[in-house]
Amino acid sequence: MTEIVVCCGVGGTGKTTTSAALGVASALSGRRTAVLTIDPARRLADALGLDALGNEPRPVALPGNAAPLHALMLDRKGTWDAVIRKFSASEEEAERLLANRYYRAVSTRLTGSHEYMAIEKLYELVESDEWDRVIVDTPPARHVLDFFQAPDRVGRLLDQSVLGVFTQPGRGLFGGATRRAVELVERVAGEAVMGEIADFFRLFSGLSPGFRARAAATAKLLRSQQTLYYLVVNASSPGRNDVLGFLQTLKQEQMQFAGFLINRVAARTDASPVMLPEEVDGMPLEQWTAWRRALSELPGHRQARRAQHINQARELVSAAGGSPAWLIPEVEDGPRDVEGLARLARHLPPCPPTTL
Repeated sequence: MTEIVVCCGVGGTGKTTTSAALGVASALSGRRTAVLTIDPARRLADALGLDALGNEPRPVALPGNAAPLHALMLDRKGTWDAVIRKFSASEEEAERLLANRYYRAVSTRLTGSHEYMAIEKLYELVESDEWDRVIVDTPPARHVLDFFQAPDRVGRLLDQSVLGVFTQPGRGLFGGATRRAVELVERVAGEAVMGEIADFFRLFSGLSPGFRARAAATAKLLRSQQTLYYLVVNASSPGRNDVLGFLQTLKQEQMQFAGFLINRVAARTDASPVMLPEEVDGMPLEQWTAWRRALSELPGHRQARRAQHINQARELVSAAGGSPAWLIPEVEDGPRDVEGLARLARHLPPCPPTTL
């Protein structure tokens, strides 16, 4: 059974890098892993040391004896096209729908269609049975519900009552009214345009049962025990109100919260006093004295910053009812290669959570 790990959080928390590090951690622990990014910002390829990612899994080279790790970035249009071919009654109907300009608008510009295709891609990866774990790097969202409810908005296109307005406008209780409405649109837009719109909905109506069955299966999958949700937060600004709202949403939707991934925690520092010379050749004494004072205070500032991060993490965990948390150390300029991600992986699941 494929386990699904969903990384959620607002923008700027290092979610994409954390997702990549989770993928490395999973592969190093012996699990065949795919990392799917839905964020179109294209940062996952950089984090994994790849020049580019596409709509199909691409292998990532890992040090040591690791299980296979692959990564991919959602291509919304490519995934739509594949789904159309899958559910169409014939190749001819599929090609006709793919050539329809209103289909092209839906597949590239309709609100929620990117997220809808992300769910389709995730389901495809799970259904292939090639992976022990699929890690999903979601786009920035205030709550996970904003992301996973978006397909419902697209799904309304496939409602038979809506499709019937265009495919059989004269039927039903409000048949006369809908027929007149369609006729009005036809007079404004033109008969050819209206014909293409009607053709789009007619072709789509044949796909509706397959889409609806897939949506029901996906909704069940996202609420099953095999799907885990992690919330990535920034150690300096954990945003407790947003986080607790997120947890409440997961509870209401019967989704499985697995814990916090608290990113960019200040590293431990040596508490020993820094021994610096009284003066430095070539630098005015007054200037060096100011530098010397600032440098000697630096370890104390770092210790105080780490203590603040730890205290905020404890408060967050306590407010969330004792949820597990993993503290991820701060890396200056972020990890630049797979080896850097492997170092972060030591602080992430499947390693045990941090004791606070």
